[in-house]
Amino acid sequence: MTAPVIEFREVTRSFGGVGGIGRRTVALDRFSLAIEAGEVVALVGRNGAGKTTALRLANGVLWPDSGTVRVLGLDPAANGLAVRERVALLSEESALYPWMTVGEILRFGAALAPRWDPRRAGEFVERLALDPRAKIRTLSRGTKAKVALALAVGARPEILLLDDPTAGLDPLVRREVLEGILAAIHDEGGAVVYASHLIHDLERVADRVVYLDAGRIRLEGSLDALRRRVRRLAAVFASDPPDLPHFPGLLDQRADGRTLVVTVEEREDGALAELSRRLQGLGATHVTIEELGLEEILVAALRHPAGPEETSHV
Repeated sequence: MTAPVIEFREVTRSFGGVGGIGRRTVALDRFSLAIEAGEVVALVGRNGAGKTTALRLANGVLWPDSGTVRVLGLDPAANGLAVRERVALLSEESALYPWMTVGEILRFGAALAPRWDPRRAGEFVERLALDPRAKIRTLSRGTKAKVALALAVGARPEILLLDDPTAGLDPLVRREVLEGILAAIHDEGGAVVYASHLIHDLERVADRVVYLDAGRIRLEGSLDALRRRVRRLAAVFASDPPDLPHFPGLLDQRADGRTLVVTVEEREDGALAELSRRLQGLGATHVTIEELGLEEILVAALRHPAGPEETSHV
């Protein structure tokens, strides 16, 4: 078995509290995750869940308080330059020098990237309809995102780290950028880690979804596995529905008139059938079970913060 291309082991990282003064905010809390070559892994979660921190740790611009990070077998904190020669981090706010033209900034990127591939960069310039003569300062936000992508893939990274690079872009531009990302990673046989709030985009490209909550993994699995294991039950009662006490696998519950709507992860075979019987025992006259899309699953998880040790891998 080959080693993961990215591996976090019990990583904790916090911010603030300089010199022992003030409260520290924990961004990642004993975070463990392994990513294999060829995978496209989506990192999702509310703002402050730890997504950006994880990407910056992998790129060697941050370092862990405890635990270990390995990227392509290297420690990014100790070998940051060597890691960044093989790993590209593309964010919504990727810095582009406004006084340069598109052609000039590509040549500048080529001088900094030992693995630069001018043919690939040229293909992306053509594919994304970029004008090499255009000044960066005159470009729209969407076109700047395309330039940043051309810089990233021209460097031929073995790993591409994406921190919401398509946020705020129109759907057509997002699709072009995503298609470019997939083409680049498939050519290299590397891995993509994609942090985003745009669930529909992630559903198109991700092999695996990792949902972070307060610096820990709350849900993790392939799209198919999550859809198979997470269900919504609608239980109709003759009067106001009761509250269910918390139990392992409960993601969300809410009353809608006389209907109790429960979103639950089936962690053991037969758990859904047992919950249906339990609801009927509480007086439900009718119980239905339905499948959910990824966005509905994540919204349910966001409504119900995890307990301190609540993690699920499917």
